[in-house]
Amino acid sequence: MSDKDRQKIAAYVQLFQSGDFDAIRAMLADDVKLDLVNRLQLEGRDKIGLYFTRYAEVAKWRFAFGAVEGQPAMLVFDSEGPMERPAHFVLIDWSENRIIGIRDFLFAPYVLEGMNWARVG
Repeated sequence: MSDKDRQKIAAYVQLFQSGDFDAIRAMLADDVKLDLVNRLQLEGRDKIGLYFTRYAEVAKWRFAFGAVEGQPAMLVFDSEGPMERPAHFVLIDWSENRIIGIRDFLFAPYVLEGMNWARVG
């Protein structure tokens, strides 16, 4: 993964860890697309704001910078379950410094079966 990709996803994960969802919302492109895999698809900055609110309301999630199949990813661990492997992951698509796509596998944890993932940093 390139240094630029590494820096962007690391910053995204750090903002999630600190709960600074306003800063993440500021990074969204106007036409950002959210794919909550197997559950919901939304488009537009205004429509996906609630997505971050839901994460802020649940205290059990722990976030880490990582890679899934070589792609930069946010690994999400469930502190109420085994912490040696992520419960699910989130992929972010960028255009320059704007987030144009979020693919969150919260409702499709089976996707991790057989995939290569690793914590980075």
